[in-house]
Amino acid sequence: MDLDFNRKLVILNGLIPALLLGWDAWRGQLGANAVNNGLHITGILSLIFLFLSLLITPLREVTGWNSLIAYRRALGLYGFFYASIHFVIYVALDRMGSLSGTFDEIVSRRFLAIGFVALLLMVPLGVTSTNVMIRKLGPARWKLLHRLAYVAVVLGVIHYYMLVKSDVRQPIAFALVLTPILGFRAVRHYIELRKSAANNGRRLLRSKITQSNRQDWWKGSLLVANVHSESHDVKTFRLVSENGGELPFEHAPGQYLNLTMSIQGASVRRAYTIASSPTQRAYVEITVKRHPSGIASQHLHDTVQKGDRLEIAAPSGKFSFNGRTTDRVLLIAGGVGVTPVMSMLRYLTDHGWKGRIEFIYVVKTRHDLVFKAELDGIVRRFSNVFLHVFLTREDSIDTDLALRCESHALGYPTESFLRDQASNPNTTPAYMCGPDSMMEAMTLILQKAGYPKDKIFTEVFSSPKSSDVSDAAPSQNDQANGDSASTVAATIVIHPSGTEVEAEQDQSILEAAEYAGILLPFECRSGICGQCKIQCREGRVHMEVTDALSSKERSDGYILACQAKALDPRIVIEV
Repeated sequence: MDLDFNRKLVILNGLIPALLLGWDAWRGQLGANAVNNGLHITGILSLIFLFLSLLITPLREVTGWNSLIAYRRALGLYGFFYASIHFVIYVALDRMGSLSGTFDEIVSRRFLAIGFVALLLMVPLGVTSTNVMIRKLGPARWKLLHRLAYVAVVLGVIHYYMLVKSDVRQPIAFALVLTPILGFRAVRHYIELRKSAANNGRRLLRSKITQSNRQDWWKGSLLVANVHSESHDVKTFRLVSENGGELPFEHAPGQYLNLTMSIQGASVRRAYTIASSPTQRAYVEITVKRHPSGIASQHLHDTVQKGDRLEIAAPSGKFSFNGRTTDRVLLIAGGVGVTPVMSMLRYLTDHGWKGRIEFIYVVKTRHDLVFKAELDGIVRRFSNVFLHVFLTREDSIDTDLALRCESHALGYPTESFLRDQASNPNTTPAYMCGPDSMMEAMTLILQKAGYPKDKIFTEVFSSPKSSDVSDAAPSQNDQANGDSASTVAATIVIHPSGTEVEAEQDQSILEAAEYAGILLPFECRSGICGQCKIQCREGRVHMEVTDALSSKERSDGYILACQAKALDPRIVIEV
């Protein structure tokens, strides 16, 4: 869909009523009372366009059609445009250009005063309906200001009702349409307030109980409390707060930490999944596989010891499951990709989740099984956990795993096996993490087994080309490959303040700014509305969608913060 073309089409179509009105007036075809007819037509047009602009948000949220937002601003401006023509006709033709006579009428007649106030409220909305003004005001203030549109529309309907006096069918029809529009916004706003109040209440309660300053996003150093060998090439690092208290941040099961390490004089950033459960507030653990060519994993295995400090930024990631939306789940792990799903398993069992957990673990040999003793204990204690182990490089199915499991087999899970693990694949989510090749194959098998695409969740598990297993999940390649979509972790410098924020690999500039507590303008997060346009002064970015940018804006260096992901380690933007 060509949004730029459609946007221009909406703008051109919005002019057609004005052109037809002008043509009829020129030819004297507005009837016996041309002025009243002109006032009536422009007033109705103003209400219609304002109503259409207000309908965009509920329609977009109900249908999921984010592209609708591209037309909202034009519709609102046309509402203001026709309201202005309405007023001009009244002053120039009905009051014969007399400003004093117009003022006297407005003061003495209540319905005129209400209509005039509605027009005045639309003036700042029209003036600020530009990208420049959105950036100057800031997203929060801009959105607050533009709520005046609802007040203006209500006043416009009241003005119309008081004007017609006897036949009030049309203004009542407008009021009936306006009621669900305002009701939708009121209900949504109420729900948002309740959620915000509940979240604030929970945070306040935790703060009173723990006297801690935990945050949703945190950056600082954690102390290595313990290093434990899980297998011949996998170690778990337990990290604690330096002051001995609770962790200074909260995380969801499946999210990851971002480590910054100084290795051979260079600053190296890596992302490692949190393997421990969010219920453990005293510590957080990462489980890392040593890779022969992995700079970061070798450094962690060979250098980092108990008592060391690691620079951390946390948490990140949307790969998470807390059990609130279903009563059955498939957790699929490949190699050390077990870490995020292990965090989910630990979290669910810590909370005594009643749903059925099918835990599928794919490894090369029995020696590559991580958390074997703990998994054995979980399966024995929780009757709703069913463990299935697949060995891809063992010679015999009779291998003694020293692990209680529902089944174990050679090779990979089959279509029939996966189909058997869900009574209804359409409602059973599958969360999977492992090497790319495994996840690609398993995704196809899951889909053939009846699992919808929107029920299959994967954690990207980047790894060097020479191996099918990387340091941890998710992680970065030691070197970017230079492709247009090979995004990297980067420092984002925000001018004119000079503030610097850290963006993780495959994290948009908007997300990075939000994590750092900096508000950038945004609306749709789909690259359509254009409210998040910013100018990139230095560095390259990759964008999946650029519909909201004109060719000139692209040539001038404008990018969409919600889409832009860094291709260079330093990005400088102007906001």
